[in-house]
Amino acid sequence: MSLQCLAIIGKSNEPLYLIDVKPPKDGEGSTQEDENDVDDVFGFAASHRQDRLSLRKEFMMHASIDSLAEAIGSQRQGKGRSSADSKWIGLLCPMEDSYIYGYVTSTNIKILAMVTDSTEPNRELHLKTLFAKVHNLFVEYMLNPWSALQTTIESKRFDAGIDEAVRVYSETNGIAWA
Repeated sequence: MSLQCLAIIGKSNEPLYLIDVKPPKDGEGSTQEDENDVDDVFGFAASHRQDRLSLRKEFMMHASIDSLAEAIGSQRQGKGRSSADSKWIGLLCPMEDSYIYGYVTSTNIKILAMVTDSTEPNRELHLKTLFAKVHNLFVEYMLNPWSALQTTIESKRFDAGIDEAVRVYSETNGIAWA
């Protein structure tokens, strides 16, 4: 199962962070820092990420928000799954050759992941772990007193954390990550 894209959606369904997940090409992803990173010890500098979502994937993620709203509503009315992992919504909807999974924080921030189909038996376990890591990164980002609330996330440190979480997720699913 390959992760195609990841999205963090705000309380009012505004996109906070959208990325297209692709394994790094040969020669990319090295640990060399450019000269601007040396001055930015705490990771507060704005990100200049180039792998934003394609319009097609962005539309698919946006369309899945309706399914997510229904799932959240049924949980609040007591009709849905309620357990210790009530943040985990699970499969929202299949679209074309992809499946979109959802996770909602206690502050109503939504995290969505689009994956391709696979016969991976532990798919949901790995996705839950990925969502928990992304949620922790989001909390760390919001604890920064200089981060703007309810705006797109622009942080090199956040980007690096997402890259690491995606790399770990991909390796646990047997996907070669250079």
